Amino acid sequence: MRRAGLGLLILLLPGIIGAQLGGELESFNGYTLESPTAAYPSLRLVGRYRTDFVEDVTVYELPGEQLTLEGVLCSQVRYRFADGLLESVQLTYKGRENRDKLLGWVEANYGKLPSQERRIIAQVMWHGEKMMIMLNYNRSYDQGTLWFISPRLHKEMNRLTGATSD
Repeated sequence: MRRAGLGLLILLLPGIIGAQLGGELESFNGYTLESPTAAYPSLRLVGRYRTDFVEDVTVYELPGEQLTLEGVLCSQVRYRFADGLLESVQLTYKGRENRDKLLGWVEANYGKLPSQERRIIAQVMWHGEKMMIMLNYNRSYDQGTLWFISPRLHKEMNRLTGATSD
């Protein structure tokens, strides 16, 4: 038996009771998850780092990009690549009312959440084979994020060390 750390538990728990994505969804706003960096030459590099399991993590923005979903202006849009492949698209927004608008937008486009997740909780998730969507909101900062993620690359980037076997 393997023992996972708290970080993995927090990541997986919302997915267990979250909504299932239908079909083979794998893209958002023209960006296909796991596409190479070269597919998006207009992106501008804003950061680079490495993890224990991914040699080259790069973060990009599109200069001048202003993305609005359901009337919510995203204050920042970032594209994260793991070893040259698009791992996630992260949208940052302000305000609880905007969290509610984005929740409605995601449900209309990707599927309804179970009723127990409709209330205001820190994080909700939709998951599929090729794409995972996470919507979270932090009351203390009055800020949230909407993520479109490649489950395969995200898992690789966040592999836990210290797992033990019996």
